This record gives sequence, C-alpha cells and structure tokens, in this order.
Amino acid sequence: MIIANEQNTWSSAIDRPLELRHAPAPPDLLRHLDQVNGAPDRCAPARTATASAHLQGDVSAALRELPAIIRGRLQANFLGVYFAHDVGSSAATDIVVGADGEFLGIAIVLDVDAVAGRTANEWATWRENLPFQPGVFHASVRIADTADDNRKNAIQFLLLHEIGHVLAAGRSFVPDWWLMPDQIGRTGDYSFLPLSWRITPEGQIVPLPENDFPQRDQLNYYGTPQLPDGQLMQLYHSLLQSGFCTLYSAQSADEDFSESFALYVHIVLLQKPYIVRLYEGQQLRLQYASDWEEPRFADKRLVLQRFLPRADDDLPPLPAHASAALLPYSPLIGVAPLMLRAFRHEDMAPLALALVARAQAHPLDANAYLDCSTVLQLSGDHDVALSVQAEAVRIQPRYTLPAKRGAAPLRLLVLMGLGDLMSNTPIEFLVEDSDVTLELLYLTEDAPWPEAFPEHDVMMVALAESTANQPLLRRLSELLADWPRPILNRPEHIAVLSRDGACAALAGIDGVDMPRTIRADREQVAALAQAPAMLADLLPDASFPLIVRPLGSHAGHDLEKIDSAADLPAYLERVAAARFYLARFVDYRGNGSMYRKFRVVLIAGQPFVCHYAISQHWMIHYLNAGMDQSAEKRAEEAACMRDFDSTFALRHRDALAEIDRRIGLPYLGIDCAETPDGRLLIFEIDNAMVVHAMDDEQMYPYKKPAMRKVFSAFRQLLEDLRKQP
Repeated sequence: MIIANEQNTWSSAIDRPLELRHAPAPPDLLRHLDQVNGAPDRCAPARTATASAHLQGDVSAALRELPAIIRGRLQANFLGVYFAHDVGSSAATDIVVGADGEFLGIAIVLDVDAVAGRTANEWATWRENLPFQPGVFHASVRIADTADDNRKNAIQFLLLHEIGHVLAAGRSFVPDWWLMPDQIGRTGDYSFLPLSWRITPEGQIVPLPENDFPQRDQLNYYGTPQLPDGQLMQLYHSLLQSGFCTLYSAQSADEDFSESFALYVHIVLLQKPYIVRLYEGQQLRLQYASDWEEPRFADKRLVLQRFLPRADDDLPPLPAHASAALLPYSPLIGVAPLMLRAFRHEDMAPLALALVARAQAHPLDANAYLDCSTVLQLSGDHDVALSVQAEAVRIQPRYTLPAKRGAAPLRLLVLMGLGDLMSNTPIEFLVEDSDVTLELLYLTEDAPWPEAFPEHDVMMVALAESTANQPLLRRLSELLADWPRPILNRPEHIAVLSRDGACAALAGIDGVDMPRTIRADREQVAALAQAPAMLADLLPDASFPLIVRPLGSHAGHDLEKIDSAADLPAYLERVAAARFYLARFVDYRGNGSMYRKFRVVLIAGQPFVCHYAISQHWMIHYLNAGMDQSAEKRAEEAACMRDFDSTFALRHRDALAEIDRRIGLPYLGIDCAETPDGRLLIFEIDNAMVVHAMDDEQMYPYKKPAMRKVFSAFRQLLEDLRKQP
C-alpha cells in the first residue's frame, strides 16, 4: 500500500488520457518499493527513472492498443505506469491511498532496465528461465510473430500481467493482496480462487492437491535461482497436468489470476501467440502452445469470459445477475441484488435452478445454498427456503460481502439468526455500494458459537425480536456485556421490541398513541367471541373494532380488523395460529378520507423518512397503496420527503426524542401515522424494517436523494462508533 504524501501527484493522473498516464516514479512510490517490494538479496535502493521518448512511446502504444473493454475498466482507478531503476522485478503493482486512508487508485511501476534492450520474445524467454540455474536445459518462449517482435509488445505483455492485478482489486476473484491472513475469509468468498486453490483454517492459501507438484514452492523469479536446470522438464510435465497456464501462475493465487488474465487477453482477445519450447542443449525436447480451449482451463476460461465478454462468445444464456450462480464456490450474491431483481419482477426461476444445480453438484458450496434460500423466499417457497438456509448455515455460519469501494473498508460484523427476510436487520441495503465490508455471522441455539469472532471495527446485532430469537438475544446480552469493540443495537434493547413490549415501553409519552397490545391464546379469543364483555378485562381501554394478528406475523400476514365479536369465529377458522396479539383499532383517516403511513428510521436519534404511503385502506403497505398509479400521491410523497425536517420531524421532535431515549437503539425503524388530532400513532417499532432505494428513478426521482441521506447518516453512525475508545 503506497501512502501518498503528495496527493496531487496521483490524483491528477486520472485526468489524463489512458495512454498518457506514465511518468517518472515519485518519492512516495520509491519509499514503498524499498520497504516491501525488493528482492531479499537486492542492495541497491529503487531510483526514479526518466524514460526516453522512444520508451514512453512504446508504453503509450501498449496502453492504446489494449482491447476497448480493458481500457474502459481501467479509466476510473488506474493511476498509470511509473518508471524506475532497481525495482526488484520487471514491474510491480499496488494501491495508493491518501494520508487519511482514502483510496486514490492503483499504480504500476516499470523497471526500465528490465525491458530497455529486449524484444518481446527475448523478454518472455528471459523471464521463463529465471527460476532455473544456467545449464543444458532451457526454455524459449514466443509471444510475438517475427514482424511484431519488438519492445512495445514485451511491455504490453508485461503490463497485461500487472493490469490483471489492477482489475482484480476489490472484485473478489482472489483475496486482495494487501489483506492479512485473518482478513481474507474463506475459499467460497471468491470466484477464481477455488478453481486451483483453497484457504486453510489458518488463513493460508494453498493449491488444491491436483494442482500441486514437486518443486512448485521453489519457483523464484525475483532472486537467486533455486532450481537446477535438470528439473525443467519434470516441472513442465507437471504443469501441463495442472490447471495453471504457466509456471509463473503456479506461485500464488494472486499471480495465477493475473497471469491467466494476461494470457487470456493476449491469446484470445489480441490473437497473439504463446508458444513454449524446451531444449536440452540445441535439441528440442518439448513444444506446446497455450490453448484456452483445453478442458483443464474450462472453469477459468468461463470466469474470464464473463469478465471480458466478446460479442461472438458462445456463452450459455443467463438471466440478469445469474452468471455468478453458475460458477462453483462463487462469492455470495447477497440479499440486496436478489431482492432488487424480484422487485423489478424479473423471472427468478432460471437463477433458482442454477443455484440448485450448483448446490447439488457441490454439496459444500455454502454460498450457493444461502443465495438459493434467498431466491426461494423471494419466489414464495418459504418452508423450502428456510430448510435450505439452515443447511447453508450448517455448512458454514460465516459469510462475507466485500466493500464495493475504498482501500481500507470499515469492517462491520453482523450477528444474525435463522429465519425469513424480516428476521434480521436488512443491513445490505444500508451499506450497498459503500466502503463497508460485511461479515455476516449466523448464530443458532443448536450449533456451538465460535470461540473467536471475526475481526471487526464495529459489531451490529441484527437479530429481530421474535419468540425464536429471544433465547439468542439473552445469550448475546451476557456475552457482549464487556465486549471490547463498539456494538450497534445491543441485544437487551432489541428484546423489548415485541408488539406488547414496545407499547409498554412507550406508554405515557406525550403526543404518542401506541394502542396497548396484549397476547391471547386461541382459547381466549374463542371465549371472547362468545362473551364480548370479556374485552373489558383483557383490554380495559378498548372496544370493537379490534386489530388481531398471530404472534410472529409480519407484513400484514393474517392481520385483520375485527368489527365485532361475532366476526371472531370466522377469523379463527381462517387462521390456525395458537396465539394472537389484540389491540384497539384507531381510525387515522386524514384529508380526503385517506390513510397515510410513514416509515421513519431513527439514526443516532435523528429521524429520516424512508417512505410515505397513501391509501383508501387502513392497512397500508407501500406496494399495495397504488403509488405507481397515482401522480397525485407521488407528488404528496415528494413534498413530504422534501419538507420532512421542517414539518413531521419538527411536530413530533419531542416524542421522537423520548422514543429514542426509552428504546436505546442507535438504529430503529418506526411505522407510524398522524391521528386527526395531531398525535403520533405508532404501529410498530423494529430494528428489521426494510429500508431501500430500489424504486424506479423515472417514477420516483425524489426517492434517491432522500435515501442517500439515510445511508450517509448510517455510515456516519458506523464511523462514530469506530472512533469510540
């Protein structure tokens, strides 16, 4: 990681055309090279180099002639090629961050002496022989036809390898090179890594048995050769039986991806040769041409085809976002991208089938199981989905969703429980496209909990209150009593959020009406149907109509307004639950005899509006309120969001502050309304309400700005917690 003391030197590079992003190595880069990138036996410090006009022209041409898709992917983060002497290798790549840790981009340093006097084939041959002591056996490599055998093409191939490092950063092909062993996660978190490598419980990356071979670990391209030339033939015979495309790629997972990337672009996209010849003296002993159509490269080829698609690639047709589903041990897709596709009414069946097939073919691919569970829930197969989810957590309780940007992401450990999509805080929506890495850890009563939790900057307890989660919340409350890291939403505060617990907690707040809620078993409800006078004993402040719903139900499932005791028997016939919540009904109709419901979140005590639904029906859910069909309703919601701070939030400032004080959760959702006499009517308070920015921007242009405020406030909350001593 290069620390930029002269930030303008780096940030100005992005403004230049791609082919002109090259310059002498600045002091920041030289200091970094001397610290981490030199060969062990190198004594000369790295020095900046002023490249000749011809060399600069070759670098510009090498960049200009890259395939358009690669040039496009480099535009945003590639800081350029920097020239130096005594780099310790032909080239090196690393990320550049500001003094405050802000990610600036990725830079390549090129050793001008490594390429100064070599053509393409000379350089490739020189590199191929570096691990071997000089002797009778040697290799020759051709990466250019005779007419193209020049320095520019040597530089282009060298840069392709380094660009592989650049484009791998943050994309979960392989672990990012700057991560420590305890940060890299598990094999299944990556798409390219499992094809030839695995991560041990100690955090070491080792080749799969079928890809390991004798002397592989003695390959050394940066110092004194370790291997006698007589082992050259044996090593290449082993290489050709493995999934590695070159000996260089067999060194590590990081080099495997970058070398595979370079060869794929060189051979498939640029249509250039890569031919290796092995000699004993002058006698040719073996010749082969690297061919991406070989069966041993099939899985790697598919990953690279997906990343660098061509118009004529004969790829299987995929639904949106299904490419990751087809590859074994692909990174977790996650709830947010999958729910977005369901929200847009995309056909989820092909994706579900792909995930099921992948899970059946790879029974330990926990990511396939967990994503499959999510798709099944979104498709309505609730019971099957929960069974698949339980199997995923049995295989592996921990999952990682890497940050989408930022070189030094905040690590948020999220403690979760089994259940449907409303059983945990939907955290992915709050940090989507941010610099927050999510470590999702599922805890159950049946399985042992880890002795050491994953490293984190902040822990968030995401479990929602439920009968199933209450034992977990109690156990967590004891475990986290003296936790050394900041905790967002302590479990003992979540535990009071049952419907009856919440109304008890908020009782007596001025300006607030949250009708008292009680629990009643099925027999009590049946008795109330026969003896309506019992209601005075059960709910002294209530009269019919009542709101009745089963314990544990959400999203209006089996929630009904019961106008009289005579309606209860029919309700019990429809709903087979054993226990119910009962509360009085409040008629909160406003202007035009319409019902209006707000979804508000409190973040560190500050209220933010997330949606505002208007309906003729008392039971409002945003998706059934007809907002799509009514420009008038959307205009009213837009005004609500625009003026929220000076209207609703101001009117109920004291009430919201008292709710925040009593509940004590830095992140809390509130579904609420306003009564005709101006009180704040609370339907529900919860830590697991869905808060999102999935709405169509053409129809709801005002939503994204409002939600950005929510997401920014949540990110600031995490940062404030991280900074706590």
